[in-house]
Amino acid sequence: SRNSEGGNDHKGGGNPFSYGSTVKLDGHNYELWSRSFMLSVKGHRKRHIIEEDEPTNKSGKYITWEEDDSMVMSWIMNSVQPQIASTITYYTTAKEMWEFLRQTYSQDKN
Repeated sequence: SRNSEGGNDHKGGGNPFSYGSTVKLDGHNYELWSRSFMLSVKGHRKRHIIEEDEPTNKSGKYITWEEDDSMVMSWIMNSVQPQIASTITYYTTAKEMWEFLRQTYSQDKN
């Protein structure tokens, strides 16, 4: 799609800084938050970012992966309460953040 400023929208359309979920993780609503967040991530075609490992080949597709990973990390940071965001700030991939939040807040820790 095209926008009025001449730039390109990301796949999935809309604002690249908007992940589409209004549910914020507060420490007690993990199941609702994770379901809502995953639906949005799937809708933006970024599910692989939190499910697959970082590419080992650091050229070509890696640049796209790194950009997508940064975007999903920002979505995660913006979808949690500030006290939770401070616990994930130093993770280096969205997958690491996602796994930490699952391990910390999910009732089903498997």
